[in-house]
Amino acid sequence: MGDLLKTEVYELARYLKVPDYILEKAPSGGLWEGQTDEEEMGITYRELDHYLATGQGEPHVVEKIEKMIKASEHKRQMPPIPIIPRE
Repeated sequence: MGDLLKTEVYELARYLKVPDYILEKAPSGGLWEGQTDEEEMGITYRELDHYLATGQGEPHVVEKIEKMIKASEHKRQMPPIPIIPRE
């Protein structure tokens, strides 16, 4: 599922007959009461999905997404593994 866009996850959930109360709940990391992913990102998942699918979007949306991608680059890199000399 890690390769699916948010809209595709919702399509799959509807196909699997996931209850509406789950589908209608705003996505959230649950960091604090009332927190939502879209408020944290400052963009909607629809805008994010459109950018991820096409590489296009409103200039302020593209700028925000590319800034988030750059800021989280370290999360997509393996940590360096030290080489211990065998001598």
